Amino acid sequence: MDEDAPAVLRISHRRAGPAHVIEVAGEIDAGTAPELRRELAQEKVDTTAARLVVVDLSEVGFIDSAGLTILAGLHRRGRERGVSVKVVTRQYAVKRALNITGLDELIPVVADLAEALPAE
Repeated sequence: MDEDAPAVLRISHRRAGPAHVIEVAGEIDAGTAPELRRELAQEKVDTTAARLVVVDLSEVGFIDSAGLTILAGLHRRGRERGVSVKVVTRQYAVKRALNITGLDELIPVVADLAEALPAE
């Protein structure tokens, strides 16, 4: 990858039953955090109909403190509205960052999307 190339983060939103799923791919760092913040903003995440927000970080290989702060903010806003937040990842670096900061004690971290979604 070209060191001068801008960081790229791919983010998509979709509904999966009662959940609002945000799928993220790329690296979450100071360069890409503003885009993630915009995509996780209250007006983009449907917490009126969804009682669960799932942030799928399966395709994220790295997350820094900027990204962790955004996830903590999403958790706080969700809790204020009675909305649960879950994170999906198997990536060691992401799981470790969540663990070191204790964020995994606030936000459930699961290995795959099927585990995150409620049984129908």
